[in-house]
Amino acid sequence: MFLRTMVVLFVTLMATTAQAKELIENEHFEVVDTKATSEPEIIEYFSFYCIACYRFEPIAKELASTYPSAFKKSHTSGLSPKPGMGRKMTQAYALALMLNKEQAISERIFKQQFGQRQSIDTQDKIKDIFVQAGVSEKDFERGYNSFSVKARAKQMDKDARDKNITGTPTLIVNGKYKILINGFRDSDDLVGDLKLAIGQLMKK
Repeated sequence: MFLRTMVVLFVTLMATTAQAKELIENEHFEVVDTKATSEPEIIEYFSFYCIACYRFEPIAKELASTYPSAFKKSHTSGLSPKPGMGRKMTQAYALALMLNKEQAISERIFKQQFGQRQSIDTQDKIKDIFVQAGVSEKDFERGYNSFSVKARAKQMDKDARDKNITGTPTLIVNGKYKILINGFRDSDDLVGDLKLAIGQLMKK
C-alpha cells in the first residue's frame, strides 16, 4: 500500500513538473517567421556594448556546449558609444570568426568593456584587442578591411533587421521562434529551463 501511494505521488509530482515547464506562446516564446530552418539552429543576437550580454555569457557557453553544432552568435550594431562604433564592432566580430578567434576576442572585449570599465570606442582600441589575442597589426588591417569580413558584417546586420531584433541578448531557435527570456524570470533553474524550451522548439 505504501509503495503504491509513493508511486502515485511520484507520478503526480512529475505531471505537475511537466505542466510547470510547458511552453506557452507569447509568454515563453513567440513566432517571428513562418518557416523554420532546415537544420537545427540557435542564434544569440548580442552586442559587445550590452552589459546584459556580458552577464549572459555563462549561459551562452552552456548552450554552446549542449548544442555545439547548432549554437551560433551574431553581433548587432544597434548599441554604440559613438556613431558608427556598433558597426565597427560587428565588423570586428566578423573578423574574429574568420580567424577562428571568436572566443579569445570576445572574452577580451567583454572584460575590458565591463570588467575593467574601459570603453572600446575607437578602431585602434579594437585593433589592440586583436593584437593582445596574437593577431599582427598587418593581419588585422588586411582582414578587417577585406571584402569577405565587410560582407559578413553586413549579413549579420541584415539578419538582425529581418528578425526585428530590438534588444539583446535575443535567442532565435530554427529561425522561427524567439525565446522570451522574461517568461523565465521566476525560474529556479534558468539554464535548465532554457535548454528544455530550446529542445522542444527545435522539434516543433
